Amino acid sequence: MGSGHLLRSLGGLSLLAGLAAPALAGGSPQWNAASSSGPAAAVLASAPSQAAAAGKPGSPAAPASPASRTPAPSPWAGTVELYGFAPLRTTGSTTVQGLSTDFDFDLGQVLRALTTMASVRGSVEYGRLGLLTDLSTVSLEGVRGRTSNGVQLSRSLGPGGGGVSVTIPPRSLNANIGFSQGIVDLALRYRFGDRESAVARPGRFTLIPYAGVRVVNLQSSLDLEHQGAGANLTLTGPNGRTLSLNGSPRSFSRYGAVSSTLAQPLLGTHAQVFLAPRLRLFARGDIGGFGIDRASDLSWNAQAGLGYAIGNSTQLNLSWRYLHLVGSSTETPGNRYTLNENGVEIGLKFFL
Repeated sequence: MGSGHLLRSLGGLSLLAGLAAPALAGGSPQWNAASSSGPAAAVLASAPSQAAAAGKPGSPAAPASPASRTPAPSPWAGTVELYGFAPLRTTGSTTVQGLSTDFDFDLGQVLRALTTMASVRGSVEYGRLGLLTDLSTVSLEGVRGRTSNGVQLSRSLGPGGGGVSVTIPPRSLNANIGFSQGIVDLALRYRFGDRESAVARPGRFTLIPYAGVRVVNLQSSLDLEHQGAGANLTLTGPNGRTLSLNGSPRSFSRYGAVSSTLAQPLLGTHAQVFLAPRLRLFARGDIGGFGIDRASDLSWNAQAGLGYAIGNSTQLNLSWRYLHLVGSSTETPGNRYTLNENGVEIGLKFFL
């Protein structure tokens, strides 16, 4: 036997002794991969890592890393909705300095006379308590109306008595109406049910009652025009005798304007329920005024529609809406207005 063969035999015995000694002592084999080479060394070097990866039965699982934990939802949430209200029919009346005019507009007349329109809703909440606001403004100029009463002008002829008066019946008068309407709602709200979202499981619902203040500003102008016959001219003498003439004057024009700003207490409710993950049914109703400021001043609003999610945080809303406003002016007694708007509202709502 040569010296080389003897050395290889001794090396093999040393290897077996190194593997057997830890096993006899109750441990696991230890191997220094750096001191060996070859396929056997690679297998033995990978054995401890595979055993550690597999783990022992019943051993506790490794704790999850901080990056894998789901963060707690923020208590803050909010919504912003840009919307447009298109009344298919607008009816009402306006009284300016004792002259009353009725009007009945369709959507085409409103669009032709429209000069300004802007509207936005928003809400913010912490937990279940929050605030909401609704801001809208619209202006119309040169809409045609019809007077519900005639016009009478009178002038005294002097201290001796007598005078002259002109009466124009409603059928011979044309009315040009202009008005600017602004509404600001600000209210405190409380949420029952689930937080508002664009997407949710069917059956999830939200109910939000609110209470606050509504400020309504309405400026109305009335321009009456008379062309042609139909007026009655009456002269009254000092002795009380009168003389009436028909057919004059052939033209007449009178202009007046009224401005009114009302602050009203406001109560309302907003509700929604999901019919499908991206489809929801919603409704809203409120009432303001209650005759607290002035007995005749009142406003109410009703709305119902569907919303469809076009993204995970954006929703398209389509609804029917009815708005009723009644107000008067304290600066000029007899100036008042009544407004009814009935139509379609389209909105784009963002969930923050």
